[in-house]
Amino acid sequence: MAIKRTNPAAGPALDFAGILRGTAVALAISLSGSILIGITYHFTGIMESSLSIVSSVLLLIGVFSGGFTASRRTGTKGLFHGLGVGMLIFIFIWILMSVFLPTGVLFLPLLQKLSICLVGGALGGIAGIIL
Repeated sequence: MAIKRTNPAAGPALDFAGILRGTAVALAISLSGSILIGITYHFTGIMESSLSIVSSVLLLIGVFSGGFTASRRTGTKGLFHGLGVGMLIFIFIWILMSVFLPTGVLFLPLLQKLSICLVGGALGGIAGIIL
């Protein structure tokens, strides 16, 4: 009679509470960063042509922080938890773009946001486990 041994260090497949907490952190950082960037652009002479790059960097920082938080909370499977945060943020952005853009959602900007969310979440998740 063989006894099946499980690895208790492996933990659960995914911790959805951790992913939700990471998503909340990512949204909070993105929202507060957006407010700060808006105030900065309003009161300084920074050209608005740089807004696209600045907003992409802010999204990357927010999703990275959310992936980091999710993987630190769970302690395992940082890549998957970071990707989970990235996907939730992307879905949130997709919904907002669909609601607020009268012309509809264009494929290339949506693909760019997906790439930023997945890379940022994955890197944040891995960093959360390593550190």
